Amino acid sequence: MFTVQPLRQDWSQPLPKYWLDSSPFKSHFMNGMGITFPIGEKFFIDSIRPYKDNITDTVLQEEIKEFIKQESWHSYAHEQYNKWLVEQSLPVDKIYTDYLALNNWVQKHCSNRIQLSITICFEHITAIMARNALRNRSFYRLMDPHFEEIWRWHNVEEVEHKAVTMDVWKIADDNQNTLRWIMICATIVFWYKALKYTLILLHADKQLWRWRNIADAWDILFAKNGIIRAGVKEWSDFFRKNFHPNDHDDTKLLKNYRKL
Repeated sequence: MFTVQPLRQDWSQPLPKYWLDSSPFKSHFMNGMGITFPIGEKFFIDSIRPYKDNITDTVLQEEIKEFIKQESWHSYAHEQYNKWLVEQSLPVDKIYTDYLALNNWVQKHCSNRIQLSITICFEHITAIMARNALRNRSFYRLMDPHFEEIWRWHNVEEVEHKAVTMDVWKIADDNQNTLRWIMICATIVFWYKALKYTLILLHADKQLWRWRNIADAWDILFAKNGIIRAGVKEWSDFFRKNFHPNDHDDTKLLKNYRKL
C-alpha cells in the first residue's frame, strides 16, 4: 500500500534557469510538461470520482483515496513551480491556457468512461517516463538539487499509483479495445503538446535558434536512455491482451528510492 508524502519547497531561493544539464532545451522540455500538471492532475482526480463510490474492494478504496491525495499534492507542488517560471519571464499563462482549453473540451464532450480511459493512458505514459528516470540515476545527477527533489518525488509517486485507474476500469468496464484506441490518441496528443510547449518556452527565452538544441533534443529523447527510445517497449506492452500496469514489477526499483 502506498501513501502520500507532501512536498514543500522554498522557491524564493536563487535557482538556475537552465537547471537540467545547463541545457535550455532539456530544462524547457521538462518545464513545459510541468506547467500542464496542475490541470492534468485535477483531470485525473475528476475522472476517477464518478466511480469511486461504487468500488466495494476495501484495498482499492484506500488506494483511490491515496491516489487523489498524491495527485492533489502534485498539483500544489507544480503550481509553486509554475509561479517560479512566471518570475523567469516565461509564458506560463499561454501554455496553461492552451492546455486548459483542451482539458475543458474533453470534459464537455467526452463521457465519464472515455475520460477515465484517457487518465489510464496518461498514467501509463507518465509511469513509463518516471520509471525510466528512476532507473537512470545519471539523469538526476544532471539536475540542480532543488529540481531533482521535485521530479524524483513526483516520479516515485507516479510509479506507486500506476495501477489504480486501471483497477477501477477493470471493475467498471474492462474494454481493452477502447483503451488501445485511446492510447494511440493520447500518445499523439502528449508528444505534440510536449514539443509544442518546449518550442514556445525556447522562443520566449530567445534560445530557440541554437545548434545545441538539436544535440540536446537527441540526447534526452533518443539516446540510449532517452525518454522515447527507452520507453517504446513498455509503451507497446499496453497493447498486449490483458495487460496490467503491475506486469511491470517496480518493487525493487521503489526500494532504491526515498521520496524525500
